[in-house]
Amino acid sequence: MTDPIVPISLRLAAFLNEALDLQEDLNTLAEEILPFKQDLNAGISTVELESSIGPAAFLIYHYELNTNDEDGQPGRQLFQSDLRTLERAATLNTPGPRILAHAVTEDEAYILATTPATHRALTGAGPDETPKEIPEEERDNVRKEAAANLLRLLSEANAEARDWLAAMQLSGEVESADQVDFHAEETGLALFLLDESNIRQLLQVLNLMVQSARAGLPDQNGADPV
Repeated sequence: MTDPIVPISLRLAAFLNEALDLQEDLNTLAEEILPFKQDLNAGISTVELESSIGPAAFLIYHYELNTNDEDGQPGRQLFQSDLRTLERAATLNTPGPRILAHAVTEDEAYILATTPATHRALTGAGPDETPKEIPEEERDNVRKEAAANLLRLLSEANAEARDWLAAMQLSGEVESADQVDFHAEETGLALFLLDESNIRQLLQVLNLMVQSARAGLPDQNGADPV
């Protein structure tokens, strides 16, 4: 007689309980876990939990190690690749999810990840960056070069956003976020944006630019602002 198969939501809840030392009721916790992406041998689920730092979002990666995907790639290989990528991202401090824990059984593997900001808060790490010291004689050049680069990069980013929206519409995807089946790259972008510290300086610059332009630049007809 074989043991009954435990539903995936309960297995994810059990891993989450152990990884975060929650000691929550598995059925209650499983109800909070939402599927985000599911392939033949791998899936990603999301959960938001209350913590000492407020609401915290987590990703739970799940792999069927001995099952192949449509391209013939086994789940074990996907798990090892994702694990290396997440560990490398933490080492190099690149954008994207930060790994908190992982577990491996004979047939399955799990990875728990979160945003960089939540990871720093939960692990007690300090901010990733400190203000850069710029000599006074170099500041004007830095401002001019940074402004030119920002203009170029923002133009390129807007073009990429236009292409992404066009592809979404042509593929029949809806614009409601809870109905979009994200690819792995899109998941990374979403987590990057969820961590507001990743774009805090950019938002400050954009806000300052817009406010200053409205106050000090002539309008499109050449007249001074009222």
